[in-house]
Amino acid sequence: MGIFRFSDMPLKKKITLIAVVSSSVSLLMACLVFILSESLTFPRVMRQNLSNLAQIIGDNSTAALSFNDSRTAQGLLDTLKANPHILSACLYDLKGQVFARYARPDAPQYWPAVVWEEKSEFSGGSVRIFQPVLSGGDRVGTLYLESDTREMQLRMMDYTLVTVVVGVLAFLISLLVASRLQQRVTGPLQQVVDRMKDIAKGEGDLTKRLEVTGKDEIGEVAEAFNTFVGKLQGVEDMKLDLISVVSHQLKTPVAEINGFIENMMMGLTGELNPKQKTYLDEMRAIGRENYRLITDLLSASKIDRGVVTVDLKPVSTKEVVGLAIRDYEVPLARKGLSLELEGVWEGGMLYADRDKLVEALRNLINNAIKCTDKGSITVRALTEGDMGVIEVADTGIGMDAETMGRLFTKNRVLGKEAHRSGAGLGLYITKNFMKQQNGDITVTSEKGRGTCFKLAVPRFKPGEGGRL
Repeated sequence: MGIFRFSDMPLKKKITLIAVVSSSVSLLMACLVFILSESLTFPRVMRQNLSNLAQIIGDNSTAALSFNDSRTAQGLLDTLKANPHILSACLYDLKGQVFARYARPDAPQYWPAVVWEEKSEFSGGSVRIFQPVLSGGDRVGTLYLESDTREMQLRMMDYTLVTVVVGVLAFLISLLVASRLQQRVTGPLQQVVDRMKDIAKGEGDLTKRLEVTGKDEIGEVAEAFNTFVGKLQGVEDMKLDLISVVSHQLKTPVAEINGFIENMMMGLTGELNPKQKTYLDEMRAIGRENYRLITDLLSASKIDRGVVTVDLKPVSTKEVVGLAIRDYEVPLARKGLSLELEGVWEGGMLYADRDKLVEALRNLINNAIKCTDKGSITVRALTEGDMGVIEVADTGIGMDAETMGRLFTKNRVLGKEAHRSGAGLGLYITKNFMKQQNGDITVTSEKGRGTCFKLAVPRFKPGEGGRL
């Protein structure tokens, strides 16, 4: 179990914890101050009340002391039975002798020696008081009273119980209120964090802005973030403009160079020796790869700009596959791979954009060749309900679950091992092309045992002029 660290807690938990702890501590301190105040005040009140009771009994016992009437004095002390907190009482004459006395039945039968000065004290869980009895300003005796502190103890227990109950209720209420209010603070911040994560993963829409609902620090964060996204969008637009312009400028000359190389390979410029043919063959492969890279950059730029359009028409599976595989005879032969076609010639009609479906399929075949060193690549056509499916399966290096979880995004190159080249845009483009054709692309793979990509688009229903 890791060590608890406040700095590692989520912000919403921090805010809730701070609110609950601060309110609970404040309430606890208030209750403790109240209890402390009562613990200091109540003993003084008890002494005062006991002194007042002693004054009343003393005033009523002056005649009994003056006339040496112990029976009357005893009857006066016996009235203390009505007060359950009085433990004992004793009336002394001027000589310090016990004149009358009283003890609660469960209290010790003990009366201390007379103390001539007025005195009160807490001792052994009881309150004791000595008070002179006066008649006409002259002292005629002394009264002793002792009371238990049960009332004070019960009162302090009540205060403690109330403090605990109020503390628990306050904690629950503050927890409920804090958990609700923290959403107003953490909610906007969470939106900023989510948007930043999306942008960092390349999935964020830079045209969207956060809604600023306040003028506090959180509102300032949202404003600053919107400004940052605006500048980032400007940089992204400049990048797309640059890619688009450069790609357009490069596409034509690269295509012409590839054409010249093909003419030379065909012998239109004269007989070639074996070494020249080898060099031109390598140049042709590089030229085709560069042309494909330029095409991918243009397609990705159009996707990012949102200007990609589709022309959905009936198209045969046979035609799509035939156009997709026609340029891969040499790359397959160079790596010693075989290309197997299953169900292609019997494949039905699809309702799709032919050129974009061909480009998507070419991306999958191209990746399969790059990631396969031996074995075969299989292009398989089949149907699944209302969808026409084209599978591209290889016997290559395969992928683990973590790698498959990051597919179909920009800047992801399949197979990071040596000689796995590419811009990492093919699957990103394919995913978007399939989405615009009301289709989808899925993948299954096992590390070291190959990969199978599946393109699915709606089937065309003959005779009704539309998709199934």
